[in-house]
Amino acid sequence: MLTRATEKPDATAPKDRRLRAVYRRELQNSVFYSALVVSAGIAVTSAIFALALPAVAPTCLMLTVPLVLLGLVAARAVRKRGRRFAIPLGMLVGLLPLLSIASTVVLVRQSEATAVGTLGLIPVAFAIFIPLERRDHLIWLVFANLILVGVVLAMWFSGLDSSHAIAALLAAALATALSLAANEVQLRRRRQMDGQLLAVRGLYGRMKEHELDLRRQDEFLFMQQETLVVQQAELLRLNEELETIARVDALTGLGNRLRLNEDLAALAARIERNGGTAGVLLMDLDRFKRLNDCAGHLAGDAALRGVADALRNTSRVGDGVYRYGGEEFLVLLHDCDESSLYSAGQRYITAIQAAGMPHPDNPPYGLVTASAGATELSQANCTDVDSALHDADEALYRAKDSGRNRLQIYDRPDSADVVPMDQQRAAS
Repeated sequence: MLTRATEKPDATAPKDRRLRAVYRRELQNSVFYSALVVSAGIAVTSAIFALALPAVAPTCLMLTVPLVLLGLVAARAVRKRGRRFAIPLGMLVGLLPLLSIASTVVLVRQSEATAVGTLGLIPVAFAIFIPLERRDHLIWLVFANLILVGVVLAMWFSGLDSSHAIAALLAAALATALSLAANEVQLRRRRQMDGQLLAVRGLYGRMKEHELDLRRQDEFLFMQQETLVVQQAELLRLNEELETIARVDALTGLGNRLRLNEDLAALAARIERNGGTAGVLLMDLDRFKRLNDCAGHLAGDAALRGVADALRNTSRVGDGVYRYGGEEFLVLLHDCDESSLYSAGQRYITAIQAAGMPHPDNPPYGLVTASAGATELSQANCTDVDSALHDADEALYRAKDSGRNRLQIYDRPDSADVVPMDQQRAAS
């Protein structure tokens, strides 16, 4: 995520926790390796002086060993304790060379000039190899200059020329100035690196945000796609239901005129292709308008539903039952030739009368009855289904004219009354 450190790295770098952690680790490593180098340097320098001046070797060894041990202890402590004590241990390691050189000056007066010059180089080396913050570096310079001034005063009181003392103090001042400059260069370099690091981190943060945005967009698109799939499935289901509803009569639940046209066209095509026969049975309820007038339209609707149930229960598997319009019903009789068309038509008309639905204004039966006309559909007339429907309708009118509640087969001169159900059972 973007932070103030990534927006203004130069202003907030010292306050960034991660950068402070990186700085402490770098300082820890610097102090560790500097402590090892200082310990080795003090040991080598003391060995050289001990070989060059055997007379001072015991004293040199007695002063050197504690400093070397102190450097090794500082190296171990900064590695173990690490970042908590890196700054004070770094100051201590920087003071060890000063103490070593000061002890050498006291022991070997011939090395005064070399030792004082070396003391001037230590602050510069310290600023380069152990880059402390400005305040910590100033604190260390105070202690270093106190040691330098102490050495100069000790040599002056022991007979050092005043010009040498002044030169040593000027060298100390120059070394302090150079140390401050080197420390400032180190701090600027570190701030520049911190700024670059923060810029990279900000770029990485923006990249992660962009990646997160892309992931969210992918999830959103995936959810939208799932929603679209669900909506499409629901739309297909609703379309199927709509197609079904569009082909079903709402009052009776039978197929409507659209379903009849589709099924009749499919049946005619099958007969034309494969041969065979089928029957078209058209029925009309007798005096149905009088039922609506005397009993009301609710009773008429109930009668229509009762007729639909009777036809549905009577139909064979494969037969199609439809509400043709108003009080007219039509049945498509599959695999029905002219010889079986009469018995099939009788069965449907008898089922309507046997339903026992009252119709007071339909004498002499007093029940809901129907007249029917039927015709055969074969390869001879299957190409013109409208003519077949017209033939069934013409046969229906002949049944009406012959006294109602009867079946008329097209092309037959006579019509037949409906045979009651009990007589049909006795005959069978």
